[in-house]
Amino acid sequence: MLLRNIVFIIFIPLLLAACGGSTADTSGSVSKLAQSQKCMDASCHGGSVSPGTGELIVKEWLASSHNTANAAGCADCHEPHPGHPSSCSKCHGGGSGVALQNPDASGKCGKCHGLAFPNDLMVRLAPQHFGNMTTSFSDSKYRASYVSSNYVGNCRKCHNPHNPTAAINVNRDWADSGHGNVTKARTNYDFKTRGTYEPAATTFQYYCVRCHTSTGYINFVTSGFKVQKPFAGPGYQVVQNYPQKVAPGAAQPADAPSPDKSKEVTGCDVCHDNGKGRAYSWVARTVAPAVIYYNFSSVNSSPTLKLNNKATTYPDVTASNICVPCHSGRGIGSMIYDAVAAGMDFSNTNTPGAHDRAAATLVFRTGGYEFTGRNYVPDYYLHRYIGVANEHGTGNSGPCVTCHMNNNATHTFLPVEEDSAGIISTITSKTCAHCHIGEHELSPAFLQSEKDGYAAALAMLNVLKTDPSLPASTLNPSRSKVRPLANKNSDYNAAFPGGGANTMGAFFNSSLLQNDPGAFAHNRIYTKRLIYDSIDWLNNGILDNDVESAINNATLAVNSGTGKVSLSNPIMGGYYIAAQLPGTAYADAFAKVKADAIKYLLGGPGGARP
Repeated sequence: MLLRNIVFIIFIPLLLAACGGSTADTSGSVSKLAQSQKCMDASCHGGSVSPGTGELIVKEWLASSHNTANAAGCADCHEPHPGHPSSCSKCHGGGSGVALQNPDASGKCGKCHGLAFPNDLMVRLAPQHFGNMTTSFSDSKYRASYVSSNYVGNCRKCHNPHNPTAAINVNRDWADSGHGNVTKARTNYDFKTRGTYEPAATTFQYYCVRCHTSTGYINFVTSGFKVQKPFAGPGYQVVQNYPQKVAPGAAQPADAPSPDKSKEVTGCDVCHDNGKGRAYSWVARTVAPAVIYYNFSSVNSSPTLKLNNKATTYPDVTASNICVPCHSGRGIGSMIYDAVAAGMDFSNTNTPGAHDRAAATLVFRTGGYEFTGRNYVPDYYLHRYIGVANEHGTGNSGPCVTCHMNNNATHTFLPVEEDSAGIISTITSKTCAHCHIGEHELSPAFLQSEKDGYAAALAMLNVLKTDPSLPASTLNPSRSKVRPLANKNSDYNAAFPGGGANTMGAFFNSSLLQNDPGAFAHNRIYTKRLIYDSIDWLNNGILDNDVESAINNATLAVNSGTGKVSLSNPIMGGYYIAAQLPGTAYADAFAKVKADAIKYLLGGPGGARP
């Protein structure tokens, strides 16, 4: 891929003034190294130290591609005035020798890099850096960019200017990760407009900004998890979008467009800050233990039910505190019990949702809907303590960082490698072997079998969410046990009258887990119990441990809109059973899904709740 060939050449200013002359020699007769020699003299800046890295600036520049590729010397960036430095003024003062201390902030990176230079290496090989949407463009479905409005003149937020290639492998890994991806979810909305000025503890407005933008995240964590305001780049008017009151069944209006036509990724300065606003030191940002408010307001129901002002505080996991605020979701299962206490009408309501990648809620067992009378505390579970107080020699960076970044490609944030089909081929995290040794040693094959079983169990949960005997309906073509209503609410009491809370909980668990493809590893037994109990309830509205028979006797509901059946793989993608007319052609495929689910949840036929 093109990103694998990119050399990130961006530079940052500091006190390395160009002492050898007023401008760079562009004739090619004198090298950048020769032009910069006087700057590097001990009497000038030979001893200057980078405030970002603590290294000698001269040493960094000598190792950089700006030097080795004869690309940019001191004067090219710092643009000293004529006569800088005057040998007389060094002792007697006066003189006019001035050099830019911060060329980046002065826009000097743009002398060589950007859309104005089609042959620029970054434009040709990494166009993700730049966006070129015009202010008249109203469609919000455009990609994000690395150099969004708040990062123009802030290249040093990601790059050490004096040796911009020092972290090139990290840059490449990050660019390939979900954090650096400029498409997919990044394009769904202009997330910088989806914030709120209301208190985090009580708001029901959008607060997407806090996790879908770098600026929003930094505002959130540096304010004690209170500020979730919208923003725009310098010189642009801030636009706020928030849910509008609409007629029952009506759709929300389209978001108002921002004049700032750039979108942010999860940049380097989200996770790295040395306490002085410099990210290129690669010091981890200090973040307090996350305090998250899971707020919910029902819509199109009377009276409106509101849940807010109830904090969930996560444990202190040091460097992994950086990860928790955005991997703790937007809803947790206990909210359903709060809704019961507040008098929710489960026959006419919408529902709290966990959102995506809420792994922290599984690691720390805050996320799932736990059915009354069931035990969800595993007898032996240490994943939440990985990287805490050097548990099993795993250090002190918390579970997220210790598991996902203890490998040779830290900024892919993946503890395993997968082949093109999504099959786990290698365990890359070096952390697993601290505990999984001897008879408990992990292998890629074992992890893949767990992943396959997890996917199959969730697929069968999805099957049990339907009732093939329900009549055809334009509102409910999938024949869901939760009956959709014309006002866009749902009747959670439809299948099991009076059991709406448990039905909502089972559907909540399904959504929570399907949006965390690593849940089978994050908290293995907790995940299995959530799926087991959800299937148990949805089978007949009773918790009677009939999960094996529920799976074996399940049939696929015919979609009343298409007349076909199908079964998707909620974790690996694609289909176990592609859409087709009901019959026997898919019997073997369906039987295998059932067998895999039973093995995963019960250990095999005749097994018990995990």
